[in-house]
Amino acid sequence: MTTRSQRSAMTNYSKYRRPANYLRRKTDRRRVTVPFLLLALVVIGFLWVAVALRLFLSSDVSDHALQNAAERRTDQDENVKNIAEETRVAKNEQEKENNRNGNVNNGGRKKRKKKDTHDYRNIKIETPPPNQHHDEKIEDMLANLTAHNSIYIGREKLVKMLLEMYIDVTQIDDSIWEQVPIWDDIVKVHGRAPVIHGLDTCADFREAVPEFDRRAGIAGLFSSGTNLLAILLQHNCGNKARMKKLGRKKGHGMEWQVPWGKHSPAWYRGIGHVKNFIGQIEPENMMVTSMIRNPYDWMGSMCRHGYTAKWKRNRKNCPNLYDGNEVDAKFGPGPSHHLSLAHMWNDWNRAYYNATYPRLMVRFEDVVFFPKETARKICTCVGGKLLTPKENDGLFHYVIDSALTGAGHGGSQKRNGLIDAWIKYGKPRNITFSASDMKYAKSHLDTEMMETFRWNIPPEGHRRRNSKV
Repeated sequence: MTTRSQRSAMTNYSKYRRPANYLRRKTDRRRVTVPFLLLALVVIGFLWVAVALRLFLSSDVSDHALQNAAERRTDQDENVKNIAEETRVAKNEQEKENNRNGNVNNGGRKKRKKKDTHDYRNIKIETPPPNQHHDEKIEDMLANLTAHNSIYIGREKLVKMLLEMYIDVTQIDDSIWEQVPIWDDIVKVHGRAPVIHGLDTCADFREAVPEFDRRAGIAGLFSSGTNLLAILLQHNCGNKARMKKLGRKKGHGMEWQVPWGKHSPAWYRGIGHVKNFIGQIEPENMMVTSMIRNPYDWMGSMCRHGYTAKWKRNRKNCPNLYDGNEVDAKFGPGPSHHLSLAHMWNDWNRAYYNATYPRLMVRFEDVVFFPKETARKICTCVGGKLLTPKENDGLFHYVIDSALTGAGHGGSQKRNGLIDAWIKYGKPRNITFSASDMKYAKSHLDTEMMETFRWNIPPEGHRRRNSKV
């Protein structure tokens, strides 16, 4: 009989002892498992090869399919083009046949009149031959035009501007010319010559400033036509001494703004300097050329786009002039405060008007109707010369894109080209202010500046709600 200790020792021994049959079963399982694993690896490898081959073949087929589709699309496009060309030829033949038969209608439908887009920049005529004087050629063309079409009679000066830009005026519809005032009517509104304040300071400027250092810089209130004047001068005027050394592009000396900012008040002259102005320019070397606009037109424009000026206004009543409706505007130097919009026009322009240093003040209307005369006077004032036009640029570079240009002047569909500006500003203006605004403006606008620039005060109560200022 075994004891407890013996039984315990036997139990512990049996726990770790492996019988012979167990080892044989384990070996048999290994012999069977390894071949199956090898077979599975082989099958998986074949599957990967099959998938890769399938992808390669499908891509090759898709490339061929795409190529065939592209060829078919090209053939279809060619067929469409051929059909369109045949249709166009047949339509032209039909139109010719209708014209020969005196038919007005085309296929039973009345022909629509094309809308005039006023894109006169693309209407060009042949440049006069080098052996013939340009002015003589222009005069001959003008005489021929007036002899064959009476629509140009009375508008010869305006027609000549377009001819000097090599624009074929016969391509402009007569209905457009009928809207352009004749020159005598324009003269009644704006006079026979430009009005430039400050020409008496030109001699002092030329005497004090060396020729190479003389420049002209543009200034003016918002919406006064500063960009228009800058483009006009940069294309047509130049400093001879500067251009000789720096070339025409960099040396013309007609800067698009004064160094202290074109919209900044006059008192900021010599104090501030705009960041994007190239180089440092002494204020004494800069002939300030400030644009000034008819205050009634200017206030109407500010009603549509007030820039940084803030005051109480609405669509039904603007500029809404009365005591207490004060204007806060922000310029380069900082905020500016004015008793009304009319006072803002007075305050800003009066500062340059009373300046003791050389400066010029140019009417906006003169840049529209007397561009060559205005450019010549300014150019002579600073000791420059009118530039010889560039190739195919005409005898004089008139600004035909817009009367008010620049990113801050609204979309292109709201801007006026040169001919549109003649139509808009050539006649007496229909002021749309209320009777109270007219009365306030008459009593508060600077009468001295109004008389200097020959602007008449419109009669009170002259109002048409549907007309635009």
